[in-house]
Amino acid sequence: MINKILLNNVACFKEATSLETDKKVNLIYGLNGTGKSTFSEFLRNIVSHDEKFSDCSIETDNSEDNMKLSSDEQILVYNEKWVKENFYQSPTLKGIFSLSQGNATAKGNIDKANEEKARLDILKKSKEDENNNSLNDFKSKKNTAVNAIWQIKKDYTGGERNTDRFLTGLKGNSEVLFNYVLSLSKPQTEPSKSIDDIKKELSALLDNNVTRINPLKGVIFTGLSEQELNLLKKEIVGSNNSTFSTLIEQLKNSDWVNAGLHYVESQQEPAYCPFCQQQINKEHIITELKACFDKSYEQDKHNLQIIYEKYNQQINNIVKDPAFTQNDLLKDLSDSYNVALLNFKSVLNSNLAIIKSKINTPSKHVELAPVANELNSLNAIIKSANDRIDKFNSKIEKKDETLESLKKIFWDNIRLQYDTVLESFQNDKKKFDNEQQKIGKEILKIGEEIKKQDKIIVEQSKQVSNIEDAVANINNRLLELGIDSFNIIKYDEEKAEYKLVRSKDEDDNIFDSLSEGEKMIISFLYFIEECKGKEDSKSTNKKKIVIIDDPISSLSHIFVFNVGALIKEEFFLSSEKYEQIFVLTHNLYFFYELAKPPYKEIKRLKEEEQEKEHKKEFHLFRIVKTSKGCSFVPMKYSEIQNDYQMYWSVVNDENSQPALIANCMRNIIDYFFGFIRNNALNEVFQKKEFKGNIKFQAFYRYINRESHSDNINIYDMKDFDYASFHEAFQEVFKLAGFEEHYNKMSKIGC
Repeated sequence: MINKILLNNVACFKEATSLETDKKVNLIYGLNGTGKSTFSEFLRNIVSHDEKFSDCSIETDNSEDNMKLSSDEQILVYNEKWVKENFYQSPTLKGIFSLSQGNATAKGNIDKANEEKARLDILKKSKEDENNNSLNDFKSKKNTAVNAIWQIKKDYTGGERNTDRFLTGLKGNSEVLFNYVLSLSKPQTEPSKSIDDIKKELSALLDNNVTRINPLKGVIFTGLSEQELNLLKKEIVGSNNSTFSTLIEQLKNSDWVNAGLHYVESQQEPAYCPFCQQQINKEHIITELKACFDKSYEQDKHNLQIIYEKYNQQINNIVKDPAFTQNDLLKDLSDSYNVALLNFKSVLNSNLAIIKSKINTPSKHVELAPVANELNSLNAIIKSANDRIDKFNSKIEKKDETLESLKKIFWDNIRLQYDTVLESFQNDKKKFDNEQQKIGKEILKIGEEIKKQDKIIVEQSKQVSNIEDAVANINNRLLELGIDSFNIIKYDEEKAEYKLVRSKDEDDNIFDSLSEGEKMIISFLYFIEECKGKEDSKSTNKKKIVIIDDPISSLSHIFVFNVGALIKEEFFLSSEKYEQIFVLTHNLYFFYELAKPPYKEIKRLKEEEQEKEHKKEFHLFRIVKTSKGCSFVPMKYSEIQNDYQMYWSVVNDENSQPALIANCMRNIIDYFFGFIRNNALNEVFQKKEFKGNIKFQAFYRYINRESHSDNINIYDMKDFDYASFHEAFQEVFKLAGFEEHYNKMSKIGC
């Protein structure tokens, strides 16, 4: 069954428009030129794939491919081109095969095979539904997994993310990324680097200004010589040649006396003793005190000051290396480096303070704290940094190889990170594959059984197939319609062909000599038999989708009624023979006759209930044509109007095609004034109010064109002015004295 028909970029269907249905019977109403023929011709060429319909498509309930018909479905189309191909191009007609009742055994075998085939079809459909449910369930689970993996793209691409390079070719499609990650082997061990480590390396490696990094210099600290260290240990005191030397020696306080000497030297007269604060002879006391400190004492003090300055300079030469904070490669060593440097300088500064105290108290014995451990710790960190620098410089020299290595480690990390998602999907897929294999075998087995039944039907049909029944049916129908001037006969048994003949002559092809109504009747009767029968004696019956395009274009009202009755009887009331029916027409009366439900009780129901009951039987559609093209519009049963009202609804819509509006105006005038009296219109046109108004002349010339089927007259309306035409149209009714009728009808469709 067809669920949706899409027409686009063909004929008057300028933009994509679709007809959607879930019903067997579908009735479509549209004025001439609205695309009915395009609709039927598209379906007639659905198998041949005509290029002009390349932008058109159908959707079906075919489980294998919902864009195509199934192999046991067949579309049969009655339209103008079908009539030409079957009746104009050859004097004979292709035979239609049907089953006779002559061989009861064969007929029984066919019926039994058809019943078994129907059962198998139901079973096959059930298995196909089960297969589809399994597929949909798996698709849902797969979508969940695919969406989870797509997070990789969101996390590691875009902006200034350097990991973006690892997803080249994988960022545009979630399915592609998913399949790539699924194809990765799960690492047996933890990757040597984390993704954060990889990001840091990439940041350094891909820097546009990146060059080789110079190794860091280790910290060198020579410290003091052995002689200098011994001087710190030495007790430096004054000489024994002074009056005070014995006392100083006993007091062990030469440092204090030395300090007092400097105090006395800095005083003005009178001077005071730095020790007892009594007035003294400054020159004498200075002479005696200086005698306590000889040249060796002064030299040792001088050497202590040199030691201090040397040690202090070495400390000042030890500066913090900025590489640990400026280079991403070393930033994680920065804290340990700072601590080690701080510890080392702390010990050095402590030693410098010890040297300072020695200068202040030369007689004091001092020793410096060892710094080897702190120095070694600091240089060990610098060595670790240099090891990294060496590796990085090596990577710079082999950049491409390094990036490829980092890429593999990156995907190893990703594969482990999403292992749960992938493992779950693989389990779901394994289960799905097993289900598909099992159900597939069952469907295949059922398909083989169906083929066996088809073979039985073909073999048994050979015994009962004939082309005579179709001949009898067509001729009986012709007589029922009162047509006895021609009939159809079996022409060639071997070729299985028919021929149209008259009672009195045997023309090669009498179809051309028939009236338009007769041509339509015989062609449609033949089409009905074609729908009922088979292509040949060997083929099996298929599910048939029937499209009937405007079969009553040239018929009298009597034949319109008869054709409507034929369609109802053959296609509506016996709809179990057919999978789906589409009927298209331009005639609103015919449309109304077809749309009437097959039971009278619906007329007693309220409008809403009528619509509800009607929808059980049919889908109604209208094809609407505007400046944007044609489109399908669902239609309610209550909306059906007669032709005259429909013409008014077109005229009242200024968005309708100009040619359509003008043509409908002329049809309204023909209908109305033909009913009143023929010369009433001429009287209106001769009145000075109309004849003397220049705005109405285009309308006047159009209405008085002799042929109503003149294509130039209908379509060559480049300067159509809706307002002027509408004003002239209204004036006709006003001057004729029927303005009230105009006012009433002008409300239709608004």
